[in-house]
Amino acid sequence: MTSAIRMLGLALLLLCGVALAPAVAQEDPLVQRGVPATATAETAVLAREQALNAGQRLAYERMAASLGLNPNASTQQIESMVRSLVIESERITARTYTARITVNFNPQRVAAAGGRIPASPDSAAPTEGTQPSEAPAPAMASGPAVTTVDAMASYRSFAEWVEITRRLESAPPVARVQVVSVAGDQARLRLGLRSQAPEAALALASAGLALAPATPAPFDPRSGAASTGEGWRLSLAGFR
Repeated sequence: MTSAIRMLGLALLLLCGVALAPAVAQEDPLVQRGVPATATAETAVLAREQALNAGQRLAYERMAASLGLNPNASTQQIESMVRSLVIESERITARTYTARITVNFNPQRVAAAGGRIPASPDSAAPTEGTQPSEAPAPAMASGPAVTTVDAMASYRSFAEWVEITRRLESAPPVARVQVVSVAGDQARLRLGLRSQAPEAALALASAGLALAPATPAPFDPRSGAASTGEGWRLSLAGFR
C-alpha cells in the first residue's frame, strides 16, 4: 500500500510538471520582466542613469541567450532594439538607485540583428477575403536621432527631475538622453532627437515637457527670419 501511494504521488508530480511546462515555454523572451537595476554614484541622478543602463544591458543579455544573439552588443546596438522600458519599482537614496524594470524589445530590430524570433499565434496566415493586420511602429518612435541638442533642464525637486527623465525616456521624439552634468536644481542634458528641434519641441509639449531656445532668437535682416538661439531650456510644462 505504501509503495502504491508513493507511485501515485510520483505520477501526480510528473503530471504537474507536464502541465506547467507549456506555461514556461510560452514566455516571450522579447519582454524581460523583473530585471534588477542598481548603481551607486556621486548623486542619485547619476546613479539612476547608470542603474537603468545596466538593467537594460542585463535584459538584453537574457534575451540574447534565448534568441541566439551576440551577448557583447554595444550600448548603441542595444538601445536601437529597445522598444520601451518600464520601472516596476524603485528605491532612491542620496547616492544609490535600486529598481526592478521591464524591458520590451522591438521584434523587427531583434530579427534584423540575427535573433531567432519565436512564431506568434497572432502571425498565422490570414483567411481568404481578409488582410493581414499590420501595426508598424511609427517612424519617429523607433528611428535614429537626426540631430543633437544641448538643453539645460530646470526642476524644483528631485521628484520633478525624475519625472522629467521618465517623460523623456518614453517620448517618441527622443532617441537618447545623456546627462552631461548636474548642479543644484539644474542638469545639462544632451538630447538625440528624431526630428529637428522645433518639431520635436511641439511633440514634447504633448508629453508635458517644455523645450524652448535658451536665449531669444534675434531677427536676422539678411534672411528675413529669426536666427537659431544658442542652447535650449527644458522643464515640465508650466514650470516657473
